[in-house]
Amino acid sequence: MLVVSAVGVLWVGHLFAAAMFSGVFSLLSALLFIMLDAVDVAFTEAAVGAGVSTVLVLGTIILTTRREKERKMVENFRPLTLVI
Repeated sequence: MLVVSAVGVLWVGHLFAAAMFSGVFSLLSALLFIMLDAVDVAFTEAAVGAGVSTVLVLGTIILTTRREKERKMVENFRPLTLVI
């Protein structure tokens, strides 16, 4: 489920949906930390990752546009080649 939500963040064009996928990813990460008996880390991930970060991203989307600008496929791979 973590992989599905991460891919959803990358491929969805609507920024609101990307913010929601990001929040879901944080909640799933918190559940993973609970299963690993790291309850303190899970609580922090749920509070900061799913709570505060999602609210800040949604606030930013309200102040900007709702959809991502269309870019050429070559422009999407430039940051990836820089990292590799």
